[in-house]
Amino acid sequence: MRVVTLSRGLPVILAIAVLFLSGCRSQSPRFYTLSPIQEDQVISKRTSPARNAVIGIGPVRLADYLDQSLLVTRTGGNQAVKAEFDRWAGSLKDNFMNVLADNLGVLLPTERIYLFPWRVSVPIDYQVVVDIVRCDGRLGDAAWLEARWSILGGPEKKLLKSDRSSISEPVGGADYAALVAAQSRAVARLSQEIAEAIQGAGKN
Repeated sequence: MRVVTLSRGLPVILAIAVLFLSGCRSQSPRFYTLSPIQEDQVISKRTSPARNAVIGIGPVRLADYLDQSLLVTRTGGNQAVKAEFDRWAGSLKDNFMNVLADNLGVLLPTERIYLFPWRVSVPIDYQVVVDIVRCDGRLGDAAWLEARWSILGGPEKKLLKSDRSSISEPVGGADYAALVAAQSRAVARLSQEIAEAIQGAGKN
């Protein structure tokens, strides 16, 4: 009798095991990166006063809660939630710096862009320093980017511009891919503000 009972229960046990293993496979980590803007999104740069300027990006500093691999969302004004399976593919700070550099290379007529730290011998014309205060969002709602940034000029690092940007971009879906796409657009808008400030400093 015991053998018969076990035999009848075996298909059920196997079915549960298959469902469990399938669930484990579906919970594997998903990785994301910010993406830069494209050349065809930008108007002509021929008359920019920043032509061939040497631009240094960094240092870039992250708020403590962002300095980790998991994506962060908000469920309320003061409540942040770390994703369980959705992660940045690498360092968010490095990804941000590279995307900002790519964006400024598209927005400004120069390819002479360096990431911090650069060699002392590099003659930096404009140094961009960024403190990221907030970079998160709510799925299906909006992505928020808040940053304090400064532009320093020449070897003496004279302060040319200091500002704070507060940017919101709608999230076009309820998943993390849509959130990261909105965050990329927010970084693009921040890049445009910085590029305009550099162009304005170049006119002085």
